Amino acid sequence: MLKFELDGINVEIEAELERHEYTDSNRYKHSRFERKMEIRVKFWEFVISGNLQDLSLIKSSLTYFMQGYWKRSGAEASRIGLNTNIFKYHSLDYAWLLNFSDRQKNKKSSLRVRLEKNGRMQHEIYLDGQQVLMLDVAIGKALSLLSPRITP
Repeated sequence: MLKFELDGINVEIEAELERHEYTDSNRYKHSRFERKMEIRVKFWEFVISGNLQDLSLIKSSLTYFMQGYWKRSGAEASRIGLNTNIFKYHSLDYAWLLNFSDRQKNKKSSLRVRLEKNGRMQHEIYLDGQQVLMLDVAIGKALSLLSPRITP
């Protein structure tokens, strides 16, 4: 199990190997191993479980922020211009919004990660460059281990 935690943001990767034995037409016994991966990325109560599109959007947002962070550091720092939203609807009762945007204070950029439920802010965190890189590595690892689900 791989686990990453950062102020309410969690990336959990679990792997399970299943061994299957079979006999071929020449009556030789063989073993085949099947790997089952369970990938969960949680931003507080907002859970992404193996969704390639959402994980790719988060990864690209982190990469975009870091590229802008390095280009715009120093005396001529300017806004990066990142504003990414991921929506998730749970029945008719409520809807989640996960937002990634850049913020700047004293010419220093930070990534704001914000979770809203029905338009009201639930959680908010500001990440510096090092924290964004750490999260980028964890999300990248989750993406690289993501495999299609096999349905019988």
